[in-house]
Amino acid sequence: MKPTIRQINGFAKHYDWGDLRAIHKLRGTAIDGEPLAEIWFGTHRDGPSTLEDGTLLEDVVAPRRPEARVDGLPYLVKLIAPAKPLSIQVHPSIAQAEAGFDLENQLGIAMSAENRTYKDRNHKPEMLLALTPWRALVGFADTERLVRFNEELATPLSLHIAQRLREDGVAETIRDTIASGIKPARKDVTAYLRRCGELTEHPDPYISKRAEMVVYVGTFFPTRTSLLVAALMNIVELDPGEALFTPVGTVHCYLQGVGLEVMASSSNTIRAGLTNKHIDVNGLLKTARMEPTLPLFIEPEVSTVCESQIRTYQPDVNDFHLEVAEVSDCPLRGRALADTLIVSIEGDATVNGDPLRCGYAAWVPTGVDFEITGACQVAVVTVADTPVSWTL
Repeated sequence: MKPTIRQINGFAKHYDWGDLRAIHKLRGTAIDGEPLAEIWFGTHRDGPSTLEDGTLLEDVVAPRRPEARVDGLPYLVKLIAPAKPLSIQVHPSIAQAEAGFDLENQLGIAMSAENRTYKDRNHKPEMLLALTPWRALVGFADTERLVRFNEELATPLSLHIAQRLREDGVAETIRDTIASGIKPARKDVTAYLRRCGELTEHPDPYISKRAEMVVYVGTFFPTRTSLLVAALMNIVELDPGEALFTPVGTVHCYLQGVGLEVMASSSNTIRAGLTNKHIDVNGLLKTARMEPTLPLFIEPEVSTVCESQIRTYQPDVNDFHLEVAEVSDCPLRGRALADTLIVSIEGDATVNGDPLRCGYAAWVPTGVDFEITGACQVAVVTVADTPVSWTL
């Protein structure tokens, strides 16, 4: 039977940090009072998509590529809506994932166990496309600025951190904080947080923004030492349409917003704080880059195909390729050169005559032609070496 385009069912994830309303509002579904954190579109076994008849998407996509690390699609697409901070986390490289996965298997740790870190043997570079204003913490900030911030706070704890930053640098200070070498009393963390609240209107925008961020994180985790790690990270703010790439080994923590995530198909996450899930401090210390870095923003290449503007976002990975098409009155036509997912991210689309509601996805098999119509924006996801061939 000739492959045809099929709508797929996403897999809902109800984590406690999820927004009660945001994804429901995007998809036009009823609010049920339960946090809805993510909708997964893909073939990863932690959240597999199905066709409308219940068939697993993994069972109908093209055979696994020889170089692939996982079965099914090499990429995973998510709608994500945090209403409070996610964990401070990092994702492993392929070599680290393979070693960690094999070790946990040897130790007999079940895939469903709460203390299981490695769910597959793949790396997990990821890119976030903001659908609403988005805030995150990504990598670690400049040493001198962090010293100035902590000296401006002028609490016993902040002055101690400033001194450590000057003497040992950011990387060593962070390692010591994560590993609980810096063990502040609860009253010192409370004083640190209270002083941040007093500086949210500081005339220096760097200090006021960082103080406000710490207060926000402290709303949910007021006494955690990991709050001090968050206070040392880069603050990232995205407008809708802007994209952030997080390579493996980069410590990050999403704060707030609605976005579309595209990543290698993996669920490997190593956490070190701001969470009630399994924390693996030693694993993070072995995996993460601790030195100051700048966030990696992905500037799209913009083209026009039959009156539709297409923005191409391509970081330095081959696992995924993202194009966002703003479809006008003219139908947008293309051919999938590899298994492709189309997700409507604004407005309702029509794909080959079948409706595709906002927040839903369709699978386009390899070699199949498709036509998108309707006033909409769609995310078209495939792999980097075989992007969609658009009909000019």
